Amino acid sequence: MKTQRTSTLIVASLIVIASQVFATDLKITHSGNAAILSWPLAATNNFYVQSATNLAPPIAWSNASDPITNGADLAVTDGGTASTHFYRLQAWEVLFDGTSTAAFRGYQQTTFPPATSWTVTANGELQTVANGTAINIITRNQYSDFELRWEWKAATGGNSGVNYRCTEEYSNSEWSGPEFQLLDDASYSLPAVDSIGAVWDLIAPTSKVLVPAGQWNQCRLIVQGDYVEHWLNGGRVAAYYMDSAPFTDIVAANSTFNQYPDFAKARSGYIAFRHDGTQTWYRNIYIRQLPSQ
Repeated sequence: MKTQRTSTLIVASLIVIASQVFATDLKITHSGNAAILSWPLAATNNFYVQSATNLAPPIAWSNASDPITNGADLAVTDGGTASTHFYRLQAWEVLFDGTSTAAFRGYQQTTFPPATSWTVTANGELQTVANGTAINIITRNQYSDFELRWEWKAATGGNSGVNYRCTEEYSNSEWSGPEFQLLDDASYSLPAVDSIGAVWDLIAPTSKVLVPAGQWNQCRLIVQGDYVEHWLNGGRVAAYYMDSAPFTDIVAANSTFNQYPDFAKARSGYIAFRHDGTQTWYRNIYIRQLPSQ
């Protein structure tokens, strides 16, 4: 439908997990200079909204707003009475829905690790087995520009992490891809560069909200072009450019990484979820691809 204020085009249907949403389910109202979009299951964050100003191919769809900052309704700025906007729903890619591990395989392996390493709990959580075989898992697909969201918690002393844009030429995923550090900070006396939210061993996180062991952390990672953001429990705790002099200088001065010439060089790669020998849990792992920069 088309009005003087806004136009909408919605994808015919989208399926996420076991739920289905149709174009007719999207509702648009106005409040001041904002268009308010709502749809079933919006509060689950299974969907996000993209917008375009015209439908001439190739259509330049862009993310209408940040879903993290919206609740059950999504508010997007309306360009005014002379503007035309088209909107569509997009589905997050579900990497782990509480049951299937089909999106992953073991690092340098073709299958998912055995239950002595990783297991799916009765509560739908992906768990590293304490003192089990420490095998990292990686996504079967490679990603270049993306936003990743997940929840993570640890038993006392829990240690894990997420490597991004990693490749498999080295014996460990951390030698090729930077790491979003995940750690029960309260159990360790470590430098800030090794604490939760850090770019492990390279960049310390800024002020952050911590939760006790056994409680869920809300984690978010944005990788777009050379720009990276780490988010923890609603706040951005690290931001940097991989192809910048400050970052390359830090890497060059770090004896952990400077022996690996391909570290942080890949433009596209796997996402690795680390098993460092302790008991930790992951759930609600979602990813969406972002426009290249």
